[in-house]
Amino acid sequence: MENKFSVLGKKVSRKDAFEKATGKARFIPDIQMPGMLHAKFLRSPHAHAKIKQIDTSRAKALPGVKCVLTFKDVPKVHPQRKFEFLLDRTVHHPGEEVAAVAALTPRIAEEALKLIEVEYEVLPAVVDAEEALRPGAPLAHQEYGTNVYRGTDIVKIPRLSEDGWLRLEVGDIEQGFKEADYILEGDLETPMQYNCSPMPRSVVCDWEGDKLTCWADTQLPLFLLRDLSASLKVPQANIRIIAHHAVGGYGGKSPEKTATLAAIMAKKTGRPVKAVLARSEDFVGTHHRISYRNHNRVGLTKDGKITAMYSKIMAHWGSDTVVPGVCQASALLGGCSMLYRCPNTKAESQGILTNILGYGPMNGFGDPEAIYAIEVLMDRAAEKINMDPVEFRLRNCMRYGDRAMEYEQVLNGPIEWGILGPDLDSFPELIEKCAEKAGWKEKWKGWGNPMAVIGYRRRGIGVAIGMHHCSFWPSSAIVKMNQDGSATVLTGAVEIGQGYASATAQVVAEALGIRYEDVNVITADTGAAPAAIGNVASSGTSSPMNSARIAAEDARRKILELASARLGAPVDQLEARDRRVWIKGTETSIPIADICFTNWQITGTGNNPPYHAIRDEKSGKVIHAYAAAVTIAEIEVDSETGKIDLLRVVSGHDTGRSINPIVVENQIDLGLVMASGWVLSEEYKIDGRTGVLVNPNLLDYKLMTFLDMPVKENHSRVVVERPSAWGPFGAKGFSETAMTALGPAIANALYNATGIRVTHGSLIPENVLKETGNIE
Repeated sequence: MENKFSVLGKKVSRKDAFEKATGKARFIPDIQMPGMLHAKFLRSPHAHAKIKQIDTSRAKALPGVKCVLTFKDVPKVHPQRKFEFLLDRTVHHPGEEVAAVAALTPRIAEEALKLIEVEYEVLPAVVDAEEALRPGAPLAHQEYGTNVYRGTDIVKIPRLSEDGWLRLEVGDIEQGFKEADYILEGDLETPMQYNCSPMPRSVVCDWEGDKLTCWADTQLPLFLLRDLSASLKVPQANIRIIAHHAVGGYGGKSPEKTATLAAIMAKKTGRPVKAVLARSEDFVGTHHRISYRNHNRVGLTKDGKITAMYSKIMAHWGSDTVVPGVCQASALLGGCSMLYRCPNTKAESQGILTNILGYGPMNGFGDPEAIYAIEVLMDRAAEKINMDPVEFRLRNCMRYGDRAMEYEQVLNGPIEWGILGPDLDSFPELIEKCAEKAGWKEKWKGWGNPMAVIGYRRRGIGVAIGMHHCSFWPSSAIVKMNQDGSATVLTGAVEIGQGYASATAQVVAEALGIRYEDVNVITADTGAAPAAIGNVASSGTSSPMNSARIAAEDARRKILELASARLGAPVDQLEARDRRVWIKGTETSIPIADICFTNWQITGTGNNPPYHAIRDEKSGKVIHAYAAAVTIAEIEVDSETGKIDLLRVVSGHDTGRSINPIVVENQIDLGLVMASGWVLSEEYKIDGRTGVLVNPNLLDYKLMTFLDMPVKENHSRVVVERPSAWGPFGAKGFSETAMTALGPAIANALYNATGIRVTHGSLIPENVLKETGNIE
């Protein structure tokens, strides 16, 4: 795409590069304040138990201990609208908080935890989702009466049936299967995954009178503001959340209960309180990727047309979640009802409660877990009719004009379909370009034929497609012009290392006609910035960055109106570029700085329109925000050990418009590393008897490293730019789509190499060999 912009599309240096490269950036654990206390938390060793007695007298008597909290000392509230209480007399998973201590040093706080005496009544527990559905199974929450989630008094899901099913149907599924020449079905269970941020959760809370300031490592400051206000019964005006230099969210990174407990201890002691979780605590006390047990059925004709798709997802929630039903709604809509063009679909899901740590948002937000199973089945479908798997996807992938909707509609209604915008015509182009880049025609040797067999090592190639929403939500921003013509952006979104602040500066500079260097972005300070949900659901570009564009355009409009009188020309004959306002087609101009200086203060505000205001020019239908991905993977598998090496990846993405190519590359690479770790190395090991996570450390929980990924020359990115209808200058959020396609591409490459399908858990050597005992 030709770049007609002065700032967009350029590889500019990051706004935070100097601070981070020199070590001057101050992260939450770096904060020091006079009189600060340090918080630590006692956690349950049991999956399900009732606290019969808890004695904190020895802990309170330890010199240096200033506060000890148990369920007796905190308000009986449901943080983030969850099942559990802030501190509860009954614990529902290993690692749940039982008590909190604030002391002069972290070591004193840890010693105090050892002095707290707890007598538990161990209750029957259930840790397996399938076991949880059997008659007579222990109840994860005894007071709830069932292990199938059906909503609560404080969380209502209008479209959830009384027996806990969330459903989405299109067309006539039975008729669709009758029209099929072939019907295939399969089951696949996806693994869990820890959203391993480089920095575990941390928070600092400090009160000045009745006003609370909370520095938090979170990607959702607005949600934290709401939760603290509701839990503490304090007006939002009296709470300030600051999330500068938050680190790598990969989902819904928030302090969980930690912020509220730290705030209570800070209030009780009159001193600031800092809580920094150890890595092991972050593993067992936060959340993980949801796991699906997928059952899928597809009908197709001999020429490769899909006539019907049925999907049933049993979603293993664990003990609780802050996003009830959201991941399932996303999956039922995206992967199960939109990814492939099919006139007849039915998708349904139940959420299953157990006594392990609960799930939460993580990259892909429910789509990767469903698409993994669907893409494996689609490979089987292509094999059934002896069609090239690339050609099969090229014929059937979604594109412009196909049905689309918001996942919130699946939860709450109404079911009113809109469409995908013209940007999604990029999908077939992505498939073709990725196949060409990968040398697919030369390497694909047909079904049953691996790429190569070299002794006991076999090489295979596989393809998969994916998709994810890039949510267009309400969001606000302010652009404040300074008297020298530079601009300050106030946004409630978060710079979590992904380059949000830098990309926002590029967007605002482009809109105002000034330099990138002239724009400063202040992020994630609820005491200064207007409301924005934060950076989640691939909304950062689509939502808060778009409201910053609107605010910049509002400021530009005011600048042009003020310049009109100075230049003696109507506004429609003026343009802002190169830090000046020009009369179009002439050499007459005035510096933007002069206008800002003489008019004291120029401020632009921006609010996103509702999503249903974005409509297609041809059909008049609502355009919904989605992005697509294609991945082709080459692997080598050791038939004696079952170990898979990822040799080459070609990953294609539609970005709408690339604001900063460096950031685009980094976001793609993050998704690929996370996806490969999910299926190849990151085994989330839960003891089937106790529900305890047995590897809560980065020695036994094996992340992918640079050494595990393909070398640079074997890693290719394909970017197609077709501007979206909703994002700033046509840009869109896309980073999570990379997470949706690589996993099944590796699984399909394994089948090409060996003829086996792993249908339970990840593709670690143990599971690969388990399918056959060994590979012939």
